[in-house]
Amino acid sequence: MPNRGAPAIVATGTRAARDTNLARVLIVTVQPDDSVAVAGRYHRRGDRIEFQPMFPLDPGRAYYARLVLPDTTIRARLVVPGGNGIASATIFRSTPTTDTVPENLLRMYLEFSDMMSRESGVAHIHLLDDTGREVQHAFLPLDGDFWNPAHTRYTVFFDPGRVKRGILPNDEMGRPLRAGRAYTLVVDSTWRDAHGQPLTRSFRRTLVATPAVIAPITLADWKVTAPKAGTRDSLTVRFPRSLDRGLLDRAIGVETSDGQSVAGTTVIGAGERRWSFVPTDAWAARDYRIVVLSILEDVAGNQVDHPFEVDLFEKVDSTAQPTRYTIPFTAAR
Repeated sequence: MPNRGAPAIVATGTRAARDTNLARVLIVTVQPDDSVAVAGRYHRRGDRIEFQPMFPLDPGRAYYARLVLPDTTIRARLVVPGGNGIASATIFRSTPTTDTVPENLLRMYLEFSDMMSRESGVAHIHLLDDTGREVQHAFLPLDGDFWNPAHTRYTVFFDPGRVKRGILPNDEMGRPLRAGRAYTLVVDSTWRDAHGQPLTRSFRRTLVATPAVIAPITLADWKVTAPKAGTRDSLTVRFPRSLDRGLLDRAIGVETSDGQSVAGTTVIGAGERRWSFVPTDAWAARDYRIVVLSILEDVAGNQVDHPFEVDLFEKVDSTAQPTRYTIPFTAAR
């Protein structure tokens, strides 16, 4: 349903419009070339056409409206006024948190101190090499919605076509990161928050590229420290390499040996190489198991028993549900 609290875009003097499909009379987009239409609903009220957006328009962001009448077309650039005019949002963390990353790094995350606007970060993010030159075409060139639901974490995708070997962009340009070289991730302060205000400052972070990681995740390499029964001590799992921070939040859980989910909270350790689980209630003296979903990846996109650098002609599993892997452990007295 449209957001009734969002202001409507109104075009007057439209009685001459002959097309009964109002979406072809008043077009509202986020680009001046009429691409990427804004979702919403239309209403005609006399000589007015009202467009009610599905979601609130971002303060400070430009939108484009085109009114098509029989003898003329009117274009307008619209900007929703900003909030209090005071910049407050910052980037307080980016992951992976390690200073060294494999040259086939697939994605990073930027975490913001406040809710951001719905705009893409593509135009605000840059990768500089150790000579200060910008690495061209480093990131996935899509104006997609790579936000978490709260709009406080943005996913930065390196172009998979350049990361993965055997793909034309990789053959022509190579990977954006090269082992042995240092890079600087730069995020412009012009990126606007949900109030239409820019970030309080730009963000810079140095990364050193190491050789590519092409092996799949192997659960047998994980080190599990089991808790004692009768306590709420942490169950701890250590990984031999950094795993994807966003997927760690939802791809690992704990259940009893008979399949009952165990409630608790998780903590991700430094470098995304440690996962800890604290149960809501004390551990019972019994058998448990760690459940790992096949969607889990390391920072280079390798999954459990499935490397990212898989043969393009290999059969791909298209099942809707991820595979479940389990690691048994016992909470003993």
